[in-house]
Amino acid sequence: MTKKAAIYARVSTDDQADKGYSLPSQLDGCRQYIEQLGYSIVAEFKEDNSGAIPVADRTQGKRLAEMVKFREVDAVVVHQVDRLSRDIVDLLATVRNWLRAGVEVYALDVGKIESELDIVLVIKGWQGSDERKKIRERSMRGKRAKARTGRVVGTRAPYGYDHIRDENGKVVNFKPFEEEAKIVQLIYQWYVYGDESGRRLSAGGIAKRLSEMRIPTPGETNSGYHRSRGSGMWHTYTVLSVIERETYAGIWRFGVRIGPTRNERPKEEWIEVEVPQLVDRETWEAAQELRGQNKRFSRRNKRHDYLLSGLIRCVCGRAMSGEYFSDHQYYTCTWRNNHHSHLEERTCWARSVRADAIEVDVWDSIIDLFSNLEKLEKQLRIAQQEELNALDPKLEELNAVEAMMIQTEADAVEIGQALKRATGLVAKSLEQNMAEVNQRYDALCKRQGALQTELSVTQLTDGAIQGVIEFAQDVFVGKENADFYVKRRNLEILKVQVVVDKGRFTIYSAAGEISGEIRKLPKATRWGGPGGGGVTNLR
Repeated sequence: MTKKAAIYARVSTDDQADKGYSLPSQLDGCRQYIEQLGYSIVAEFKEDNSGAIPVADRTQGKRLAEMVKFREVDAVVVHQVDRLSRDIVDLLATVRNWLRAGVEVYALDVGKIESELDIVLVIKGWQGSDERKKIRERSMRGKRAKARTGRVVGTRAPYGYDHIRDENGKVVNFKPFEEEAKIVQLIYQWYVYGDESGRRLSAGGIAKRLSEMRIPTPGETNSGYHRSRGSGMWHTYTVLSVIERETYAGIWRFGVRIGPTRNERPKEEWIEVEVPQLVDRETWEAAQELRGQNKRFSRRNKRHDYLLSGLIRCVCGRAMSGEYFSDHQYYTCTWRNNHHSHLEERTCWARSVRADAIEVDVWDSIIDLFSNLEKLEKQLRIAQQEELNALDPKLEELNAVEAMMIQTEADAVEIGQALKRATGLVAKSLEQNMAEVNQRYDALCKRQGALQTELSVTQLTDGAIQGVIEFAQDVFVGKENADFYVKRRNLEILKVQVVVDKGRFTIYSAAGEISGEIRKLPKATRWGGPGGGGVTNLR
């Protein structure tokens, strides 16, 4: 039978078509190569993605990995080794796993790859990895040098600004964009000094006021942002982002974060660039002081615990949040609590639910699940396997990394023994090999730690399942009287999600699905204020 081959082609913004990296040129080269092998092409995967992203985390790479896993292909062909990956560990681990799955791997610049530690593959892998680092380093050096000269590095113009460009069209600084700048100034005015009546507005109050005025949001004026609300609907977080941004006080910073992560660099590495002020420094600092006070007050004001916080949703799909009124705790669809409910067409008519009803119903339902320990453990094991299946690519990579670490340790011992006897040119060559082995081992150790951290987030470990079973046993023999924190921990381990719909609830959990009616409690009166007149709250 003719062997089945898949082609994988990848480009990224770092690649240049004139270097032979365009997708058509890669595909043409791979097709000719497969024709010479006498194989048939059953799939072609084309990807526009960074080589630094693991193969199994890319859209097309994931599809290819699935085909390899289920032996739907006999061979994988790539144009160049670095088209598969520019991360040396990911490259070697991917090749190792595919070879051990019985799939042949070919690269036009290497030929048939017989082992993940094939010397030519390793050399090419390091070259690709080093090239990626050099590209990033060159880019960052250029950007930092530009920022040190007082120029803004090419970036989105913040709300309220437009770009100033030089004669070559390169961004050099910001300039106020009059219409938006007035809105920024209005936000600070309302937050720090108050509105026309002198009453200071909260961030939520400002969002409501701007929405009523139908002022276009940053998401509407910048096509690069995703908008989830209707036109002119401001969110509290959008207002807070304006309030907290020091750019409006005249200081823009470069190099605050490390790459695409949220991790910050040491402050001494930040580069400050002066930009036009939209608000004076005194006003900006006053806003930060008020923001700090509001945060502290918000933490002190959280007086009630909600067992299902983050675990309960309305049938409309929105989350339900906890609120306290009429001497009772409730869960209310967040649609009713948004600042734009009076401006948008109502899409949800769900009533608030008494917390002391739904929480008891949910916990009693979970206790019912505990009544059949054999079934409970079986369901948890099924859910555990599903969780592990989702982490399968990470686990496979970890196994490959740890196997390569063992091999690398053996290589180091062998080279170390040979070095004792070698002299001259042979000794120099062995020293270079040892340097490569050390570099490879360091990279493998680093990836091992990262993968172990990612895999540790799994909730349904053997220990967690055993803990739930033991807790269930204790409940039924009367040894356990669960408090809030014990209940919450068990709900999280069981991955409980609650959906409320017209007086009924449905619980989705790792231990199964349960539905029922929400128990009815006496109605409570919600007073309308000093003037009296109450509104009866619905259950």
